[in-house]
Amino acid sequence: MNYYNDNGIIKRALMNYLPNAFDPPVWYLVMPICGVAGEAFTEKRYADILAARLNSDQRNALIKVEDYTFMPSAVHLIIREVALSLDIWWPAFMTAILEELNKKWPGGGLSWCDYTSERIADAEAFEHRAYELLYLPVWKGLATDPEGYAYNSVNNRARIDL
Repeated sequence: MNYYNDNGIIKRALMNYLPNAFDPPVWYLVMPICGVAGEAFTEKRYADILAARLNSDQRNALIKVEDYTFMPSAVHLIIREVALSLDIWWPAFMTAILEELNKKWPGGGLSWCDYTSERIADAEAFEHRAYELLYLPVWKGLATDPEGYAYNSVNNRARIDL
């Protein structure tokens, strides 16, 4: 729907909820890691690996990070495709992250396991997944309040460009 201001210029209202707001595609990604006994992604040196790559990919306009939560042994992301489709970007991203993690992880041997992707098709699905990301640390007993959890979009201790 178009709206006109006093000068007769067309303005669009609620751009995020227009039919094309989810083109390019938006994805919810879950990336658990195997071979971890304890914390990985909530330790600064490992979170920094993820953040550096995500920020680099954003600076190069490959993807856009919309929301994130790093759990101790899993990464949860909501990303928007920019220059690359998910099927091209995601495997390369996971390979690069895993190589860097295994260089720093004592003994190496880490691998991705049971990773999933889900296309977010509308505003309702986006809000559902964003709410889930926000409260996941609370539901898992890692925080009493989403604002008290460091490795999510709210506190952004990982310093991901949002």
